[in-house]
Amino acid sequence: MEEDISKTSDGYVSYDFKTKLAFSIGEITDTVAYQGFGALVFVFYFSVAKLPVIWVSIGFTVWTVWNAFNDPLIGILSDRTKTRWGRRIPWMIAAAVPLSLICFFLWTPPMTSVEMNFIYFVVVLFLFDTFFTMYSLNHVSLFPEMFIKEDERAKVNVMRMIIAIVALIIVFLLPSLIIEDMANQFEYEYTITQYNTVGLVFAIIVGITIFITIKWGSKERVEFAKDFETAPSFTKSIKYTFTNKAFVSFIIAWLCMTTVTGMLITLVPLYATYVLEVAEENSIMIGVLLLTTFLVGIIFLPIWMKIRNKWGLWKMSLMVFVVLAFACTFFLWIDDLLMAFITMAIGGIGIGGSMYIQDQLLAQIIDDDELKYGTRREGGFYGIWAFVTRFGGVIVILIISFVFSGTGWGEFTPLPGADVILGLRLLMGLINILFLGIGFFALYFYPIHGEKLEENLIKRAEIHSKKVKVK
Repeated sequence: MEEDISKTSDGYVSYDFKTKLAFSIGEITDTVAYQGFGALVFVFYFSVAKLPVIWVSIGFTVWTVWNAFNDPLIGILSDRTKTRWGRRIPWMIAAAVPLSLICFFLWTPPMTSVEMNFIYFVVVLFLFDTFFTMYSLNHVSLFPEMFIKEDERAKVNVMRMIIAIVALIIVFLLPSLIIEDMANQFEYEYTITQYNTVGLVFAIIVGITIFITIKWGSKERVEFAKDFETAPSFTKSIKYTFTNKAFVSFIIAWLCMTTVTGMLITLVPLYATYVLEVAEENSIMIGVLLLTTFLVGIIFLPIWMKIRNKWGLWKMSLMVFVVLAFACTFFLWIDDLLMAFITMAIGGIGIGGSMYIQDQLLAQIIDDDELKYGTRREGGFYGIWAFVTRFGGVIVILIISFVFSGTGWGEFTPLPGADVILGLRLLMGLINILFLGIGFFALYFYPIHGEKLEENLIKRAEIHSKKVKVK
């Protein structure tokens, strides 16, 4: 059998293209499952299942309480897991089938009463997040471990981003091809069946891609085979994570970034329908708007790579926040589809940049933490990150709920008034700009760059060399 690894000049294992590709295909699983959920769940349960917006907010709030334990707990347990297959892979295997199934059942509420739809909504939220976390957290935790060198991380992240954007094209374009009336403006009886069809396609895609990733793209390094022995307890892991200044800076910034991208994805169908007045026969334009964002993200990627190589991840990150904030100013005044495409394209430059760098920044933080405590804790860091980014989704729903209720759209009606239109503009524009400003300020204090980063790279090579000798 062809060897899938080789040694670099400094002794690090380097995986072949097939392994890197199979690992990166895991982004399809992650993106189709979570972004498909994020893009449609609010619109579906508000306008199709007819849950009052306050009920949707309550459901997401209850879900957040579960997230407060679920994501960090699974991450820390993953760090402390000992099996013949490693720490991460068993969790991914356990999540594979349930996650695939729940991607379909998200869109099949009983529709017998509002109360039953609400109960169903809360239950599927809990199930979805549990199995998604078991897969996604452990998949991304393998990234800093499998790909140690900075240049290799950057190259693999390009592959991951391209594949993720292909998945986003599926997520945003496919529903608009299948669902005629996504925002249920005309209340067709068959709209829910069309949502069911989308869910079935998503479930099949998730099942196939998660198999490929586990089978051919998931490896665990021998250097870290015994790190579970020194992994800290739950309370110590939480303490170590939240006292890491670099992580606190990063997590505040990315909570803001997640909130903004979540707001954009959640509200584009409603913004296009009611602000831009996209007609039913042109509903595919909603998917094309979102598609434009991520296609531009791919096209602009080589420029971001050059910026990263010249100025480093930290300075590039600050630029990403500025570009996206500039794009959001357009939402305050545009009123036609052409300007919407231009706005989404500019936003795509920023969103694409954020996707490219987020795991690389967190990998630097995990490396820095290993130098302090001697143990790699990808699970603990990604667990907290997963919790915080899920909380960003809750912030989105709570803010939408507050604005909708204040503008007279607390319950869905297909003909909202002028106040609702103003509310949609403020949500897409001013509120997003405020969050991006907070994120920029937090990231300004990120400490791992320049001399600090160079020092860490030297120390990291030394500690890994010692671990290889021990193991």
